[in-house]
Amino acid sequence: MESFLRDAERILETAATAAETNGPQYVICISRTGSIRILSDVTGWSLPALALELGAAALYRVERQGARVQVEGWSYGRKCVVSRDAARTWWPQPHPSAYARLPLLEGSGASQNDLAPQVRNS
Repeated sequence: MESFLRDAERILETAATAAETNGPQYVICISRTGSIRILSDVTGWSLPALALELGAAALYRVERQGARVQVEGWSYGRKCVVSRDAARTWWPQPHPSAYARLPLLEGSGASQNDLAPQVRNS
């Protein structure tokens, strides 16, 4: 899988797990040298124009609207849009102190520390 799309998916996962539900829109700028900048006041800029202005190799615009998170990615000759619902999962999460116990039974001649299966030929 191409790193451009993989980066967009990673940014989406991170933004979806953030605590804010209606945070501001921001753009993640990756320069040609690999440095990363996060810009919060880019209203009215298209991603290609912003890339030209900043000399960016790739840009990712992150938007949150209620429970929905969207990441729009742009790089020279490539663009993508990935989104997902950031709402909590519908299944209950296990309690941190909950755990399962499996007691080992003592068999004929075997101890609780002997985890190897017993095979007997008759």
